[in-house]
Amino acid sequence: MPIPYKAYRAEFFDRQLNFMLFEAIEEPEIKMDYLTLDKTSVILPPQVDVQRGWFCQISDGHETIYQGVVASVSQQTASTTVYLSPMNALFDTQIYKKKSTYNKTNLEGWIAGILRENFSVHSGVDGIVENLQGFSVTTLTATDGIALSLEDNIHSFWYDISKKAMESAGISIECEFDPQSKTISATIRGFADSPEITLESDLPNVIDRTFTLSENYGNSNKCLLINSENESQQMIFTSSDYEPPTLMTVETITTATGKTFSETASERAAEIFKKSEFNNLIELRYRQDDYIVPQIKIGQPCRIIRSGTVYHTVLTGIISKSGVKTLIFGGIRIDLTKIMKLKGVI
Repeated sequence: MPIPYKAYRAEFFDRQLNFMLFEAIEEPEIKMDYLTLDKTSVILPPQVDVQRGWFCQISDGHETIYQGVVASVSQQTASTTVYLSPMNALFDTQIYKKKSTYNKTNLEGWIAGILRENFSVHSGVDGIVENLQGFSVTTLTATDGIALSLEDNIHSFWYDISKKAMESAGISIECEFDPQSKTISATIRGFADSPEITLESDLPNVIDRTFTLSENYGNSNKCLLINSENESQQMIFTSSDYEPPTLMTVETITTATGKTFSETASERAAEIFKKSEFNNLIELRYRQDDYIVPQIKIGQPCRIIRSGTVYHTVLTGIISKSGVKTLIFGGIRIDLTKIMKLKGVI
């Protein structure tokens, strides 16, 4: 067995956060993709008994570098592979919430309410105690004026609500557990008003860089929205940064239940004109011990400079392996499985 880069340790806890076992492991590839909730895997001895749904904490001898939930276990003759979903995958489920309860005021507070309703411990209609022991939610910001364009009252929480909140306002959810106090906490914050962090992609400390950019020319700056139930009812909107030439989108829309055509059209226009910070995929690779790179949190806005051109984007993922840290920006993914996840197909 090769000598690991550091002394890594994987600790496992049951659903009540009781300590169950630990194993020394080789350095894992830590994946934290906020949009697609990619899994991280660790290799354990063959006789280890780890249960699906347990919590796992990975440390490198100095600090905790990853927390997750056991998604599946594959036992072979010579080893056991444990696949870990990030903690936010706890919230990757269908929920019921009337869309009329969101009035574009304090989006973080509205999301926090959904998490409390669906994941705090309570007795269900069948008398069975459900959800997460010791769960709490904290909001650090309150963002107004964001249109989510929810289609109905049943939602995939992660892809219909959380992902849209990230796209529209840089709002992120950070989830972690504390085995000492046996608590699980979610922290919600928005970065819409945070200053952009600047990264120079041409500096020699950047090991490698990848830019996958959408075509900016062609983004709509004006739209005509027509009521599908009464085509004489129409509204025209222009983007806040409008300048010629006019790039028009024409759509028919159905008035949402409990809303006027004007309200429905305004929300749809906001989605059409959504900022283009998410319409890219930029990856920058650094040494993990590179202290020039500033600390960046998922959801923070960034400006990346390449050959004098500035690209505005958002940090959405981090991958660490073999002493290299890859920062992933933007909302585009080119892997087919990830594309399908983002579209809600799988």
